[in-house]
Amino acid sequence: MLMLHGMLSSNAQWDLNRDALGREFRLLMVELPGHGRSPAYDEPADYSPSHVIAELELIRVEAGIDRWWVCGQSLGGAIAIRYCLAHPEHVFGLIFTNSRAAFGVSRSAQLTPDRSGNGNDATPPGPKVTRDLPMHPANATRLPQPLKDRMIDAADAVQMQTFFDFASRMHEWQSVGDFAQLQVPVLLVNGRWEKRFQPCIPEARSAIARLDVVDIEGGHAINAEKSDDFNAAVLDFVSRSSEAHRT
Repeated sequence: MLMLHGMLSSNAQWDLNRDALGREFRLLMVELPGHGRSPAYDEPADYSPSHVIAELELIRVEAGIDRWWVCGQSLGGAIAIRYCLAHPEHVFGLIFTNSRAAFGVSRSAQLTPDRSGNGNDATPPGPKVTRDLPMHPANATRLPQPLKDRMIDAADAVQMQTFFDFASRMHEWQSVGDFAQLQVPVLLVNGRWEKRFQPCIPEARSAIARLDVVDIEGGHAINAEKSDDFNAAVLDFVSRSSEAHRT
């Protein structure tokens, strides 16, 4: 199972999922460019969906994997969707959580520097991200404290340039117009307390033919906030999808 975390996160995102899911799957927990132990790209153009998806496909090939389950949280969910659209022949099924980026309602797009020549400073304000960014885990209210501490440390280490390079292309990860083309079973684990994401659920239901939605009482980082419920939903989905494939 390929696992993709979100913006200003790291593999720590999956700390509370790796034991339960790791008993059933070989987990490939990729860290996005400039996050965790992954180096940032040298060229801003490399943050394009086509380049990032090509990198994921290279990981699959080098790992000797024919097909895998693809799971993404937040921005990682948008990336997971785009990967499945590009390479359905290598995917058993797709799992994603609240991902406003996939629906074109991401906060990050509002935080990019003004490069229009209107006199605003287009230079990132410092070498590292600051905790006043809304998606910084320091502002999370429902994460278990040990996990939150690890995620804060990972976010603090991200270069501001990396954040801007991702944020300036956030609109390119939108895929809601292509949902009908998804050819694999899809599970959306919805943290119901994230109000801004709830209008996206009907859109997903109307567009994705093979969609299961599991609503869980929690927020944006539902895989960590309610890890037992998330793990159970993923394992149930995989079991049912695998059985349907066999029959």
